[in-house]
Amino acid sequence: MKNTSLIFRSIVVMTVLSLILASALTMISYNRLIAEQKQQMVDMEWTLHNIFKEESDAIENVKNVLKQGTNNLQSHASVKQIQALLNSMKSNQMIHYSYLIMPELAANGDKVKLQLILANKEYYVDTFIPGASFEIDGEYARTFKEMNENGYATSKPYEDKYGNWVSVISEIKNDKNEKIAYFGIDFNYTEIMTNQRNLLIQMSSIGLGIVAVVVLITYFLLRNILRPISVMSKMTLVAAEGDLSVRIPVKSKDEVGRLAANFNQMIESIRLLAQNVKSTSQQVTSSSDALLISAEQTTRATNEIASAIQEVASGSEMQMQASEESKVAMAEMAMGTQRIAESSARLSDYAREVTDDAERGNQVIIHSVSQMELIHTTVSQSVEILDDLNRRSLEIGNIVTIISDISKQTNLLALNAAIEASRVGEHGRGFAVVANEVRKLAELSRDSSEKIGELLSTIVDDVKRVSTAMGTSKDQVETGAKAVNMAGQTFDDIVRSLRSVHEQVEEVSAAAEQMSAGSEQVAASLDELSTIARGASMNSQSVAASSEEQMAMMEEISSSATLLRDTVTHLEQEIGKFRLDGGKSI
Repeated sequence: MKNTSLIFRSIVVMTVLSLILASALTMISYNRLIAEQKQQMVDMEWTLHNIFKEESDAIENVKNVLKQGTNNLQSHASVKQIQALLNSMKSNQMIHYSYLIMPELAANGDKVKLQLILANKEYYVDTFIPGASFEIDGEYARTFKEMNENGYATSKPYEDKYGNWVSVISEIKNDKNEKIAYFGIDFNYTEIMTNQRNLLIQMSSIGLGIVAVVVLITYFLLRNILRPISVMSKMTLVAAEGDLSVRIPVKSKDEVGRLAANFNQMIESIRLLAQNVKSTSQQVTSSSDALLISAEQTTRATNEIASAIQEVASGSEMQMQASEESKVAMAEMAMGTQRIAESSARLSDYAREVTDDAERGNQVIIHSVSQMELIHTTVSQSVEILDDLNRRSLEIGNIVTIISDISKQTNLLALNAAIEASRVGEHGRGFAVVANEVRKLAELSRDSSEKIGELLSTIVDDVKRVSTAMGTSKDQVETGAKAVNMAGQTFDDIVRSLRSVHEQVEEVSAAAEQMSAGSEQVAASLDELSTIARGASMNSQSVAASSEEQMAMMEEISSSATLLRDTVTHLEQEIGKFRLDGGKSI
């Protein structure tokens, strides 16, 4: 029954209801007919009773004749008059026997003895003749007892050897209110039941014919009414499979027409939403690809910076060692002037090499500053892209919220439709089924929006982590740029100091007598150079550590961008299941 069509179920329900209604009306009419027949028998007996009451004198005369004997009974005028009156009652098809009985009753236990006055000629069989006495018992005796108490009685159906009967008996009194006779009528209950049965069959046939006509009319009406709902059911199945281009033609303004219009509006809203999500996901894909490319470029630049910083650190280490050796040489100069020239020449060579190294280090620092500025610009752009991506993700979240609200509203509309259908009753059961299908579609839309919301929540969290990491990288790049700038300034000081040392060494070679004063000045300069070189080495190591940390952060950014691209690709695949163009209608 669950898999049958709504029209078939409605026809079955209408048929059952029509049968119940027809049966109820038939039984009511049948019972009313029986009651009317009973009342008709009573009214008939009462009418005849009144006729005989008008003939009370004639009845008295007949009784007197019976007391004298029955030899010349039929020749008496009063007997003929009453006999003719009793015989005429047979003209009514319902009356079988009509008779007059003496008012005196003789009781013998449950049996009652009666004496017949006159009856219609059909009554005169066996010993039932005018003036004859006979005994009665059972229901007929009970009816006579009730009649003596109330003056009137109707028996229940009873049976004797002549057939099935219903008797109506009443007292006949004269003008002096004296009881002069009992008047009775016997109705053939078998004939009555036969007539009632035939009438019941006729009424049942008429009722079944009416039920058949009602069922046919209901079938054609329901088929015309429910045909749009069948079309809508097919369209909802097509929409559930992802084709959002379906349209249902609205041909009426009734509940079905409004339902079709609401379905079209819901599909249009979902289609627009899917288009917006698809467009946004494509923009997110483009942004994630650009972010991935920027991250790869930044990673390569960071690797180059790390290599350059390592070279700077190595040069600073060598410079510091050279300064230590220069200090040792100056100490040896104080021990003997004979080695001054040799030490001065060696110092001049060392100073020239240190100057060249310092100049190369200065060039590396300048290049590092340029690379750090480029990294700073790239990271700033990445942060802006991530902020834009975060805003678009929030917009997608708002759209998903709208989808969820639409699903809730659709579910609420389906629930209200189901409530209205339940109020209508059986006629609204089909509408309740449609409302249930709409509610399932709303729940499917809500589940899809929740899945999209979960994906967007993951994207937003990833974007926030990437944005935080990029912000940290931006700060570290700024710190590294400042450190490299400081290293460049330090190297400028080193170059100037080494040039000064070189000039002082040449002066030592030119004038040995000034060696003592020059050696003290060189010692002081070497102390300052050692301090500067130590500071440069520490700064270079710090910059190298920052570069390595920045490279790790850029790798994390690259991984997050890849994850973002994969997530958006999955989102596009989910949205791609919906067909948005090429409207289709039935």
